[in-house]
Order: sequence, then structure tokens, then C-alpha cells
Amino acid sequence: MKKNLFCLLRPGVFLLCAVFLALTQIRIALLVFGGHINAHIAAAQGVVQGLPHWRIYQSRVLGPFLTESIKKIFNVPFEHAYMATIFILLVIFFLALIFVVKHIWDSPIMIFAVVTAGWALNAILMQGIWLYLWDLVDLIIFTALIWAIITSRPLWVIASILMIEIFNREAAILAGLWLLSDAVFRLRESNGILSKLEFKIRYKQFFTALFLLIVGYTIIEFLRNTLLIREIGPEIFYNMKNGIEFFSVQLVNNLRVFKFSLLHPLYNLNMVFNVIILAIPIVAWRALKNHDTALNRVGFLYLILWIFTIVFGLIYETRVWLSFVPFLILVIPLLTKDFQCYLRKK
Repeated sequence: MKKNLFCLLRPGVFLLCAVFLALTQIRIALLVFGGHINAHIAAAQGVVQGLPHWRIYQSRVLGPFLTESIKKIFNVPFEHAYMATIFILLVIFFLALIFVVKHIWDSPIMIFAVVTAGWALNAILMQGIWLYLWDLVDLIIFTALIWAIITSRPLWVIASILMIEIFNREAAILAGLWLLSDAVFRLRESNGILSKLEFKIRYKQFFTALFLLIVGYTIIEFLRNTLLIREIGPEIFYNMKNGIEFFSVQLVNNLRVFKFSLLHPLYNLNMVFNVIILAIPIVAWRALKNHDTALNRVGFLYLILWIFTIVFGLIYETRVWLSFVPFLILVIPLLTKDFQCYLRKK
């Protein structure tokens, strides 16, 4: 009887936990960003109005238009709708995380540990000046994507997740490239990493990935060309004539930033950021070396995302690492020997 009662109450408990974590996460973000949160709101509103900071932002419509929908449905100011959107996205993220952990381990201790780790990493990475709605949507998208890969969901599930991501951020194109390459070769268990490569074209996945890449690029460019009135970044950031220099190869600048942070480990949270940035490729490589194909696939995906972020991203904007949070908190436990039994039983 007590067990049945707990089972009935458990969804409500999970929801309350997600609400509590989301509220505390928002509170910390407000303390960190202070008055600059108004610039975040203006950036989201700019996407809705066709006046984004940069042209590349115009296709990232999912979060901003969700905010606009809340504004119109409830007849509230855009600022209030924006805060409601952040709250909703964070609640969904924590609920998704709870669902994934419960699905994989079904352990209250693991739920507590993984969700707490996710909350803590979010708090650490929500620093600096900027935090956009699409960064928060990525938390949900990549949690769902990792779940789909780890639990060997059908191809249509992965494709659906990537279709949603197309309307959020260009990471969908990178994930599409991963899906395409994953359709051609995968790693198989062996003693040497090179001998583990198995070349075999999975035609259904190959053409699905190709379709996603073509349609994804078309949709992204269509949104930018159709909705964009003008980019207002040059009017706000006077030292930049356009967004081209902002969205070009940043490898040299990133290496300089990384060098500075290594030489000044006690400045702000440099030491913590360095650990997170370096942990990602290490965990990805360990996943690639693992005996389980699902972990190989996740490791390969995140190695691609990490390399792209290092080469083209702005690593001093710590928000760019938020999409890696689900990877670290879900894959690290799966790599430990104690949890390999789950993967063998799949």
C-alpha cells in the first residue's frame, strides 16, 4: 500500500523538485547577470521583430517565439513572458533529466546525484555577460538526444529531435553531419582503436541524415532571409562593423584565452572552466574506447561538437558549454564499471 502510494505521488514529487531547481537556478542567474538581463530580453525580442544582434541569430526562433506566444496568450509584457519562458525551459530540462536517469538506472540516489550535478554545472556556466534562450533549449534537446542514442531509440526519434533543433540553433547541422558519418562507419569492440572502425552504409540512416542536412540548411537560410529586417549588432557593439569577425575561426583567440586562464587559475572561475573544457574530450575519448556501441556514438557526436566549439566558438562565453552539460552528467556515470550492466542488458 505504501509503495503504491509512493508510486502515485512520485510524479508530483519530481515536478516539485524540478520547479524548485528551476526557481533557484533563475535566482542565481539574476544575481549573476543583474541589470544585464534586460539585454538578454532585448536580444530575444530582436529575433521576434527581425532585428537580431546578428543575422546568424535570426534562425534561432524556437525560444524567442515561445516567449512571444506566452506574451500574446496571457497578455503580459514581453519581459514577464521571457522570465516565464526561462522557468518553463528549466523545469522541462530537469524533468527530462529525471526521466532519463530513471529510465537508465531507476535509482533515487542516481536521480539526486545527476540532477544535482546538472544544476551545479548550469550555475557555473551561466556566468559572464550573455545567456540566450537557445542555450537553455539546448539543455533539453541534447538531454533527449543522448537518451535516444544511449537507449537505442528508432531512427525517427533521433531525426525528430534534430528537426526541432533546426529551429533552435545551427548545432542541428553538426548533429546531422554526425548522423551521416555514423551511417557510414562505427566503432566495434577490439584492442586497437583503428581496427574498431567498421565501414557499412546504413542506407536508411544515410538518406535520413542527408535529408535533415539539406532541409535543415534550407530552413535556416529561409528564416534568416525572410524574417531579418536588419542586424543591429553594429549599432550596439561599436567596435564591430558586422558579425563576420564574430562568427569566423576563433581557434587562435581561444588558445590565447585558454593560456591566460591557465596562467591565472584563481581569476574568477578559470580553474573550474578549464576542468570542464578539458573533461569533455577526455570523456568523449573514453566513450569512443568503450565496448558499447551506443557510448561510442555519443562520444563521437560530442567530440565533433567540442572541436567545432574550440575552433569557431567563443570559449570565454561560458554559455557555449551548456549543451555539454547533459553529456558530462549522463555519460561519466555510464563509463564507470558499476553501471556497465545496464548497457549489457539493453
